[in-house]
Amino acid sequence: MTRVSIITTVQHNVGDDFVREGLLYLLEKQCGRVREQLIHKHLPITARPEFSWIHDQGLDHWFDRKRPGRPTLRLTNTIDRLLPVFPWSDRIRRCDLLLQSGAPIYWAHSIKDCKDNEWWWPLIERRWANKSGGRPFLNLAGGTCQRWGSDGSEFADRPATLAYIRRFFDLATLTTVRDALSVRVLELAGRVAQALPCSSIFAVDRLGIEPAKGEYVALNYMPGGGHYAFGQSIHSHAWEREFVSFARKLAARTKCVLVCHDDKELREAQRLLPELDRFHSRDYVDYLRFYARARWGILNRIHGAFALASLGKPATVVGTDSRAQMTEMIGLRSIFVNQADMAWLEAEAVRLESESDHYARAMDLVKEAAKLQYIGLIKSAIGSIS
Repeated sequence: MTRVSIITTVQHNVGDDFVREGLLYLLEKQCGRVREQLIHKHLPITARPEFSWIHDQGLDHWFDRKRPGRPTLRLTNTIDRLLPVFPWSDRIRRCDLLLQSGAPIYWAHSIKDCKDNEWWWPLIERRWANKSGGRPFLNLAGGTCQRWGSDGSEFADRPATLAYIRRFFDLATLTTVRDALSVRVLELAGRVAQALPCSSIFAVDRLGIEPAKGEYVALNYMPGGGHYAFGQSIHSHAWEREFVSFARKLAARTKCVLVCHDDKELREAQRLLPELDRFHSRDYVDYLRFYARARWGILNRIHGAFALASLGKPATVVGTDSRAQMTEMIGLRSIFVNQADMAWLEAEAVRLESESDHYARAMDLVKEAAKLQYIGLIKSAIGSIS
């Protein structure tokens, strides 16, 4: 059995869970059964199994306290630096294969950028670089997180960031990305990688979840349309008004359910549309079962749309940053939140309803082609390990 250590998030974002499950599905096609060891990237000390309880008990913020107006005081990283790495138990040192799973990996904003992340030094530089012993390191399904419409030029005048991106690429045995902007960023760093659909489309295959007859339309609302504004003039109040009006009008003629990926979205759904049904769970698998029973969806959550698509259900993403445009890889539409007015939403609902009967066939072709490409690249990179 192949022991795979995965740099991911744990009980943090269901989209990350979908990506990871999809990658495990692809790895199992090449390696057979795998034993996964999860490392919560926002808490690198979880590479040490004896410290996993900090995250399991929800004590991350108690240890790594945020001080007003100052950076996070990362006590856990200090503890990790002071302790030796124990090769017989450490999840990075004790694995057959290391996997960096999905997520935005290339980003550059006003002060910080991707080279400043909290996990690279403790997990890769300290534990992996010069200590891999020839074991493979796969960096799969990563992407960007930039302003809407970015052409990547913001990376061009950051030589230290481009040096980090090159080192990340060169230390990995294989890199694939999930959006065209990531390809451009790598080109600026002098590197080339294959762009493939996000691996989240294979999560349902690993978990054995089949599409069911559509019972409702899945709607998802995030304040401002996404996590980040990045200095863009986001019309948050207008998006709230347009979404609520659209949801009420749609619900008057068909069953709609508000799907909430976190507690904040649940509170907003209760506040804005208390009359509509809501779905929320602590188990990411429940979300995939929920999406399996939908007909189609309009969502701010990108991986909600990918989950629907993976089950043959069409969807559209209303977003604020470059992540939304990874939908192009699977034939879905995305739109900048400021452009998503009532008229556009109504027209999109008509289009999605009309596609709900035949999108599955097109998506099957996308998935099959992507699966063959992923498995071929993985096989070339790692061969057969056990």
